Amino acid sequence: MLHLFRVAGIPVRVDRSWVLVFGLITWSLAAGYFPRVLPDLSPGAAWLQAVVAALLLFVSVFLHELSHALVALEHGVPVGGIVLHIFGGVSELEAEPETPQAELLIALVGPLTSFVLAGFCYGLGRAVAGPPWLAALTGYLTLVNLLIGLFNLVPDYPLDGGRVLRALLWWGSGRQQWATLWASRAGTAFGIAIMGLGGLRAAAGELIGGLWFVLIGMFLFQAARASRALIDVRARLEPLRVADVMVPVEGVVGAAPGDGVAAEASAWQAFLKLGRADAQPLSVIDGGRVVGRVSRRDLHDALLGRPDADVARRAA
Repeated sequence: MLHLFRVAGIPVRVDRSWVLVFGLITWSLAAGYFPRVLPDLSPGAAWLQAVVAALLLFVSVFLHELSHALVALEHGVPVGGIVLHIFGGVSELEAEPETPQAELLIALVGPLTSFVLAGFCYGLGRAVAGPPWLAALTGYLTLVNLLIGLFNLVPDYPLDGGRVLRALLWWGSGRQQWATLWASRAGTAFGIAIMGLGGLRAAAGELIGGLWFVLIGMFLFQAARASRALIDVRARLEPLRVADVMVPVEGVVGAAPGDGVAAEASAWQAFLKLGRADAQPLSVIDGGRVVGRVSRRDLHDALLGRPDADVARRAA
């Protein structure tokens, strides 16, 4: 994991998988999109255009995730960082919003940011009577930002659309866990429907397009199932304190607040922090002193001491 910089105190990192997808996007643009819309472009210029377009695509993804993170901070939800990876990006929220209204705003601001970026790129391309390469670049960025916004509104928890659905169900029922359950079920059904549509397209002769739909449906289905498993994990970890599951240590002082988790915090908060690859194990802090360590293994053991060992294995 490569650390790039910080924005408003939020660390921004790039996963190794980002290099792969950046290369694939650059190649597809240099070999396909730009030669098609600009047939007089030289191969070198096409590759340069492709690199610039791919970089701006990930800037757009970063701004989408940054909007989530900033609104989350405004509503008291700590953010562990922003990570760019093979599937785009993610804002690492270290706690759940306290109200459905906050959840709704945090979820909606990302797609809205993408739509604003799409409108800005479209307007720039229409307003500036520049060279053809500028029109090609702004046209590409308009389309991809529009697609990013629309895809994230798919009602599949934990995508933005699924979080919007959960927020509305939570708001109407007053029950967060029940809302999460039904949002994840809706995501599972949606993923199965997309896989089925892909299978029908493939059977009708659209093999490549059908396979893409199947892959997208599988991604949505797995994301919804993982979210359903997390509901069970949260229900079991939230009543526990970190002090209940930590391994005690002696004689360590002077821990910085961002270096660990409070002893009186819930084990669920530790689980969320440990979801970050660079946060294992966590220091457990009490009164400014490190009093223990907590790792994924400790949470795994805590879950194994309760019913349903299969959920524990998935959590670990």
